[in-house]
Amino acid sequence: MKKTGFVILSSLLIACGASEKIVVTNVHDLAAHQPGSYIYSIPRTRLAVTVSAIRHHTIPGPYSEFAEQFLGITGALTLSKYQWEICAIGIEPVNEPDPDYYFSVTTSNASYVPDKLFELSSEGLVLKPDDLNPFLDFSVCYDDLPELVHFADLSVKHNYEETVAGKGIGASVPADLPVVRQKEKFKSKQEKAREAANFIIKIRKRRFKLLAGQYDVFPEGQALETSVRELDALEEEYLSLFIGTTYSDTLTRTWFYIPQSGQEIERNVFCRFSDETGFYEATSASGKPLVLELKNMQFTDGLKRLQIPNKGPGYENMILYRLPDKASATIFYGSTTLLEAELRVFQYGPFMPYYLNGK
Repeated sequence: MKKTGFVILSSLLIACGASEKIVVTNVHDLAAHQPGSYIYSIPRTRLAVTVSAIRHHTIPGPYSEFAEQFLGITGALTLSKYQWEICAIGIEPVNEPDPDYYFSVTTSNASYVPDKLFELSSEGLVLKPDDLNPFLDFSVCYDDLPELVHFADLSVKHNYEETVAGKGIGASVPADLPVVRQKEKFKSKQEKAREAANFIIKIRKRRFKLLAGQYDVFPEGQALETSVRELDALEEEYLSLFIGTTYSDTLTRTWFYIPQSGQEIERNVFCRFSDETGFYEATSASGKPLVLELKNMQFTDGLKRLQIPNKGPGYENMILYRLPDKASATIFYGSTTLLEAELRVFQYGPFMPYYLNGK
């Protein structure tokens, strides 16, 4: 325990007298709550494992089937596909009350229990009843968003053609007055694809003339750079109608794991992941496992032979607390190591007495 912990112990021993008995009992061994008693708990460590993945969604262009015919582009994507990649991973220990170790501190003189007793909470060794960290909830899994409109600019021309017809048969108008009717004819997908391809060729021609200085009024410097950049962007937008486009977003999920006391090594598959389809539950047959491995570094082994039993039912003139031990954490994805860290785990440490003298 840190030096400040020993200072607290010393001050408590000085503050406490020698005539009154203090009894500390696990609340699970109490038949009823004792009036005037104090409640404290021993913390345990819950590990929060967070994984972020980038999801790339590639959508084929609406004119992909004409890419080779009109632009000479072969192998254009015709089916939608996803590609996932893990971009970040982290692990964080969070202290919370251990439900097995809530204790009641009683004495016939309730005002005797010193306030300094709860100063141990600043060391993280006990939790005060008014400062109990809430238990963590599992994070909500992400939901897929509705499919967006990926291609809104399909052409610079109308989607239909107007045809002109003469006077119809049986028209009830004078014969010397012409009757003109306009009829709309919607263009086929192939016709629209040809227009888009022709527009791409026009963009390339105009960009070449700009760079070659073939216009009477020739932009220079920043104006030329801006013009070329805008033409490039416009060409890329229209090319996507043939070769498709890719949208990327980042999704994050969090899992929680509670280490078990008395273990030297723990391995736990907390989820599975696929480069094609993303996250799966740990019990799924799809994807490769993400494994959390914990090793107790056993720095406090020398104290374990001194520890008292962690089961009462009661302890006199002493407070039971638990020292954390160091653990090494490793996260594997298949045979690849994604993360290595060291952290404190209360469940790996020994139970220790914190003696008080009666007053």
